[in-house]
Formats: sequence, C-alpha cells, structure tokens
Amino acid sequence: MFEGISGRIAAKVMERMNAEAEREAVRRLDPLQESKVLVIGFGPGIGLECLLKHPVGHVIGIDPSHVMQDAAAARNRAAIEAGRLRLIKGTAADLDPEIGPFDAAIAVHTLQICRPFAPTAAKLAEVLRPGARLIGITHAWAARKDYGEEALFVDAVSRGLREAGFARVSNRHADADGGSAVLHDAIR
Repeated sequence: MFEGISGRIAAKVMERMNAEAEREAVRRLDPLQESKVLVIGFGPGIGLECLLKHPVGHVIGIDPSHVMQDAAAARNRAAIEAGRLRLIKGTAADLDPEIGPFDAAIAVHTLQICRPFAPTAAKLAEVLRPGARLIGITHAWAARKDYGEEALFVDAVSRGLREAGFARVSNRHADADGGSAVLHDAIR
C-alpha cells in the first residue's frame, strides 16, 4: 500500500497529519510501567516514539509497508538496539498468538483498512490479555472513504470487537482532527 516513492511521500505527510492523533492515543492509553504494548500500523513511527517515552517494558509494532518499517526503524533506532522495540512486517490479522499476550494496543488511522474487520478483531482478542485496553483513532474522512459512512465504520468495528469477546467497547469523537476523528476505546 505504501511503497516506493509514493510511500516515502506518504510517510512525510503522515508525520505531520497523524502526530496529534498518535500523541492522543498514547495519552488516552496511559500505558503502565513495564507493560507490553502492540502498535498496529505504526506508519513512520511517530506513535512508537511517543509511546517509548513512557516506561513501557516492550513495544511490538506491525505494519505491512517496507517504507514505513524503514522510517520507523530510523526514528526509533535506539529503542530497537536497547531491545525495547521490535518491528514486524505484516498486518494485525497476521499476528502470531505466541507473540502475546499484550497488556495494551494502539491503532491510529489503521482500523478502517482492516476489512473485513471481524478477523482482525478476533486476532486482537487472541493476542491481548483479558483486561487489556485497545485505543483506536481514525480520521473521520478515512472511515467515510472506506465504509461509505462514518456510522457504518463505527458499527463494524464496535460489533467486531464485541463479537470477538471484548468486555467493553465505547466510541466517540477523539480530540484529534479538531474533534472529528473517531475514537474506539475497548477492554478485552
């Protein structure tokens, strides 16, 4: 999806457009000390960088793009070398259950491209420990682009998480994008 020259341009755009949402997701997650956190679709690594400023124990990020892998690795080289960060090429649906369990997960501007969403929700339920928290923030325009209507996106993700066994699922607008981004906050 984000490869070659267009992927490198997209990475630069994401650095500017997504930084606010990345910071908000980490702030809302408020990760516990020494927690193991999954970052789904980490893009150029802004959210990883923000998350790693907290005393988390280990962060694993998954993204299907070589370009995003390279950008995130360059931005977070010290954390990789210290063994605090591991980057995996793939999608959330590709996650090996052995890699978990995770204490928390963040997905910024990625849930809308996990279609159909039910397999992704099932995989998240498999790799997140009971009581783990998932924070997802999505551009409203991206939800509309991929689902036709924002409400259809909200319903698909909320329903998928509930059907996968998440105990609590809430959604509202996030602070990002001037209050128009969609926030999913779920407890496994």
